[in-house]
Amino acid sequence: MPERLGISAYAAYLPIHLLNDTRLGPGPAPGGRRSRSVANHDEDALTMSVEVAGMLGEATESARRLLLATTSAPYVARTAATVVHEALGLGESVPAVDLTGHRAGFTALDLAIDSASLAVTADIRITRPGAPDELGQGDAAVAFIGGPADAAEVQGRGARTVEILDRWRLPGEVTDRTWDERFTAEILVEAATGAVSSALVEAGVESADVVVVSSTNPRAAAALRKALGSDGSDAALEAAVGFTGAAHPGLLLADALDRAEPGQTILLVSAADGADAWLLRVGDGVRAARRGRPVADLVARRTPVAYADYLRWRGLLDVQGPARPASAPPAAPPMHRRRSWKYRLEAVRCPECSAVTAPPGKACAGCGSTQGGKPELLHASDATVVSVTQDLLTTMPVPAVAVIVADFDGGGRLSGYATDVAADDVIVGSRMRPVFRRMWTTDGIHNYFWKLRPVEGSDVD
Repeated sequence: MPERLGISAYAAYLPIHLLNDTRLGPGPAPGGRRSRSVANHDEDALTMSVEVAGMLGEATESARRLLLATTSAPYVARTAATVVHEALGLGESVPAVDLTGHRAGFTALDLAIDSASLAVTADIRITRPGAPDELGQGDAAVAFIGGPADAAEVQGRGARTVEILDRWRLPGEVTDRTWDERFTAEILVEAATGAVSSALVEAGVESADVVVVSSTNPRAAAALRKALGSDGSDAALEAAVGFTGAAHPGLLLADALDRAEPGQTILLVSAADGADAWLLRVGDGVRAARRGRPVADLVARRTPVAYADYLRWRGLLDVQGPARPASAPPAAPPMHRRRSWKYRLEAVRCPECSAVTAPPGKACAGCGSTQGGKPELLHASDATVVSVTQDLLTTMPVPAVAVIVADFDGGGRLSGYATDVAADDVIVGSRMRPVFRRMWTTDGIHNYFWKLRPVEGSDVD
């Protein structure tokens, strides 16, 4: 009997911020109950990909390739997936590939199923201030491992490709353009209906227990949910986080898997530049297959961010910063030589005295031995703040940032920035955890490294 193809492990990530009020000053509150997930100023599709893929842990070691799908890649002519590949410590023989476009998220999942690969979908969604869908877009990342159907088995597939001007963005632009959704909705609904029919016929069923619908067109999504019998959970999640671009089909699927029982069937529909549909049967190992928190918990833990702060983070509000020179751009040779430290926070443990040297050097920081040592990954360890100061002239789009020195539980020390926390809230003794973030961009080069954020449940969380 051939091996059942499906999802063996999955994880989801939502930033800790939400935006639910777009007022800059006094005035009536915006209507409706919508909110959107908001990535921090130092997050992008690449850092969120490292975050969510890292949750899968050892499961990524079996991946035959890495597929990164996004509509907001930090580079245009450079493969962003190679940074995620390096941060995860995947083998050099594992290919890393970028996929782009709104349909790319579902495509990455589909390819991962067939090739036992790691699919990561992540997006930062930006709209013009005051746009009708400003709270209708959101930021998120999801990761899936294809292979044994521990979480779910794909039993039926369907697809339709349609050339239609629905939602697009020109090179150099940061916000999408859209055609009148009343026109494009009918076309997308027709394509999705055909894809669903093909998936159900292949699976040999007439309907599914759970229906989730993702679409670039809200009108099409609403029509499909009504026609296919969605219970509204997918619409409720979208209202809470926004449409998350290439990550959206995976985010809705992750939430459905969180709630589904073994043996149930899930119909996943994505209507973007055509349509794709899966009929999945939930596996007995679905609970063990989830890594990290359920999507519902990620939604509940978020805290509001002020609209003015959000606009600054996205570069939509140009505010005069401190008069200090820009940071020097990173150079390719040292970035390559020190990539294990830069992307994986890999230190060295001395065989003589067991001290951890971070960053790794020719001599042990503890005893001075030059005998080398064993690699030690610090990004999986918690740390305690031993020194803290504040940078009040930071070029980051925040009033102040905490600069800290932290000692890791198993040894090793890191000096760096705190993130996802107010500078005043970081004190000596605070418990912190490394997180991969964008430091700054100079001369067209993004500089990525590790910062420290509060351990959930600690005194500064």
